[in-house]
Amino acid sequence: MKLLIGPKGKKFLLDDEKTELHTQYGVVKLDGAKPGDMLLSHTGREFSVMEPRIMDFSEKLPRASSIVLRKDLGHIIANTGAGAGDVIVDAGTGSATSAMFLANVVGPKGEVHTYEIREEHAQIAGGNIKKAGFDKIIKIHMKDIREGIDQKDVDIVNLDMPDPWEVVPHALKALKPGGFFVAYVPYVEQTQKTVQALSEKFKSIRTVEVMEREMEVKDIGTRPRTRMQGHTAYLVFARKY
Repeated sequence: MKLLIGPKGKKFLLDDEKTELHTQYGVVKLDGAKPGDMLLSHTGREFSVMEPRIMDFSEKLPRASSIVLRKDLGHIIANTGAGAGDVIVDAGTGSATSAMFLANVVGPKGEVHTYEIREEHAQIAGGNIKKAGFDKIIKIHMKDIREGIDQKDVDIVNLDMPDPWEVVPHALKALKPGGFFVAYVPYVEQTQKTVQALSEKFKSIRTVEVMEREMEVKDIGTRPRTRMQGHTAYLVFARKY
């Protein structure tokens, strides 16, 4: 796939086979276009060609549901030490945004096993995974993770689901010593139930909320933007000792 960035930073994610792009800024001919090229539409507007990265896929590929934002995904990766070669279990799959970010970190020697119970979501996720080039790292399991985790010696169990506390006993069995449990939950009540379930068997339990405020830099002065990425969810972390 290729990424075109047009006027005002507008992004277009395109299959390599596509030969023409029709936009509000004009028609762009794509024959032979490669990363680094600058193309002109028929109206003279500039489009930069580049190779898409993981954040571009997360922004532009089809969505089956709301996704975990980068501010939270970055915190998950940083606070679990996710790295090359890790084996990660993920649920629910949704649009596969979380699974793809994790696959990007674990690399070709790692594994991401993502559990989904909705066929329509799995179909969208499967297409997204293939387009992003992670189909050799990510495997979709059509199974309710509440019924058990098939993998053993797992480094991280990452859950984006309404009742992650139901998975705590299965995560305890699946995780290797030192492995991490992560739950992404939007409500305080879900957080309380998850922490209560974890407190019986896990250590180093902590809950955080990540907010992101972008700065507006102009000649006249610098100030925070009026809008910010506020509450999306609480992140519950625990470690198996």
